[in-house]
Amino acid sequence: MSKRAGYGGYALAILLISIAIDGILFSMGYADPLILISLPLILLGLYTVFFSMFAADWKYYLIWGLVMSCLGFSLFLTLFTGNLLLNFSISLIIIVVTGVIISKVGKR
Repeated sequence: MSKRAGYGGYALAILLISIAIDGILFSMGYADPLILISLPLILLGLYTVFFSMFAADWKYYLIWGLVMSCLGFSLFLTLFTGNLLLNFSISLIIIVVTGVIISKVGKR
């Protein structure tokens, strides 16, 4: 019987790949800290959201994936909006509304 890697194995691979991409960007002279921090958060968050589709405790992974990806996108979008507080506030609204909706799923 083959043993598949669970969330941790692939999450570590995603994290290492994103750190390697950060290293490539940094070595090429692109050292914007918002991008370098946001990239691992976005990739790990998207992976966690994708993983939640197949997990038994999908609500847990979906919420945490949403939190990580929203934080990453908030940092990334600061380059375009110029307002980190605005981005974090919008992310917080998205996280709370989605969390409330997800918490109601399956309860009757």
